[in-house]
Amino acid sequence: MSKLLKFEIVKHEPYRFIGKSVYARAGMACGNGNFCAFLWDNSQWIFDALDNLKKYSVAEEPRNAALLTWDKYCDKANLLGYTVGRFMEADTPVPDGMDYFDFAAGYIAKGQFDTYDGSEEALMEEMIENQAEYTSANWRFMVEIGEFENEPGFAYYISCDRK
Repeated sequence: MSKLLKFEIVKHEPYRFIGKSVYARAGMACGNGNFCAFLWDNSQWIFDALDNLKKYSVAEEPRNAALLTWDKYCDKANLLGYTVGRFMEADTPVPDGMDYFDFAAGYIAKGQFDTYDGSEEALMEEMIENQAEYTSANWRFMVEIGEFENEPGFAYYISCDRK
């Protein structure tokens, strides 16, 4: 089981997440995440394009990330989105062929783990609910990184609402 190394809830400014998305029907097996791994493994062109927009980078979230979403799609479509990209300033121009999601200012729970094994979401939800002032919100994203503050690890973030 992954070990939670660090947990905090912080306020954030508006973001625009820019990248490329793939979609799957909610509740369907996705090859144990194989399509997500395939997208991540073949995403260097996405990060290269975003490198051209460095002046719009968000200083506190400069890393490449994988965003998991479902709130933009109706219950009938029942789609989950997996978008590989980066957090940018709210007014960042979107390169041709890329997808984007705009997020209003709010709160976010940030968890740093020693590794990834799938238990991170449940542990993060528990940590958020144990905070008297916050509850988890309706979107999630993961930041996959090889180093976190000079240590190997994996970060998992969940948006929060103030109670």
